[in-house]
Amino acid sequence: MIKLEYLKPLILIVSANLFYSCGEESLQSNTSPVHEQLNCDLDTTFSKVLSGTAGYDIIRSSDCGYVISGSTGKTILMEIDENGNELWSGTYGGISGSHWGNSVKETNDGGYIIGAAQNTIIKTDSLGVEEWHKKLSYSVHHYVEDVIQTSDGDYLVVGGVGGDPLGGHAIKGKAFILRMSEGGGVQWVKRYGIIDAPNNSFWGVVEADDGGFVLAGEKLQDRNFEFYDHFWVMKTDAYGEEEWSIESGGNLWDEAQDIVKLSDDSYIVTGKTSLSSSNLNMKVMRVSSSGQILWQSNHGGGNYDTGTAITLSQNEEMVAIVGYTRSSSGSPFNYRIWG
Repeated sequence: MIKLEYLKPLILIVSANLFYSCGEESLQSNTSPVHEQLNCDLDTTFSKVLSGTAGYDIIRSSDCGYVISGSTGKTILMEIDENGNELWSGTYGGISGSHWGNSVKETNDGGYIIGAAQNTIIKTDSLGVEEWHKKLSYSVHHYVEDVIQTSDGDYLVVGGVGGDPLGGHAIKGKAFILRMSEGGGVQWVKRYGIIDAPNNSFWGVVEADDGGFVLAGEKLQDRNFEFYDHFWVMKTDAYGEEEWSIESGGNLWDEAQDIVKLSDDSYIVTGKTSLSSSNLNMKVMRVSSSGQILWQSNHGGGNYDTGTAITLSQNEEMVAIVGYTRSSSGSPFNYRIWG
């Protein structure tokens, strides 16, 4: 385990136990294409502060660079080389409203698709030049947390609907899935979660072998008018109709934050689970294609430990999870890596 000091503004830290080497062993994740090689020397390869306010996602590009999405007050997209030198950057200040780059994926044509949080999806070419953008024109904000390109070239967008449902709007506080055409047209949108419960959200999504989707997120439960987050994994068909759902958690705070697919069409999900009001553990769960929990485990001591991203080695014998930890409520967060 390596702890890294939390730094602002936008920073890239490539840690030695997830050292990236283009053309070497490929680690498959839902953020691909990514090419990574495990380096066991446990040294930091490089650390560099870059322009911008915050960085939210990073992928390995097919030209062996790193592409980062984030914010400078508006969405920013940037590519750097293996030494951290900036190759190009794109900013999208001309797009109206508030938006920031929560998620980025490389697309089939070598460009990028950005899930830009508040109501916004941006498609760029390979140099970050905008090709089109879509503002979701609903009566309440839809916060985009992840976006993937489907096997037939469409895009699937997931996240959560903002606002308090008790304010009289039925879709507020629900998780959503939205499918878009290759050119950005909305084909359909589905929303999920119990009525009158705030902050249901999907944080990650992968496509299943049958063309459906498996999602990781948080689902709130109402017990005597108090809401509790549950670790949530859900499978839909290609049209967003629910096929199965798993919820795990008690009367505290549990949340699934990332998901990867294995070659046998099972899934590994990571996030957090509350053992007590002052003790969060990183949680990892393996789920079959039919929605059965194959195994699950918690990791951490008496700290606040959370898994936020997960990836697999090419042979699927190693799982690497990154997240954060802190010793107590109110103390500084440190980055943490599990492998």
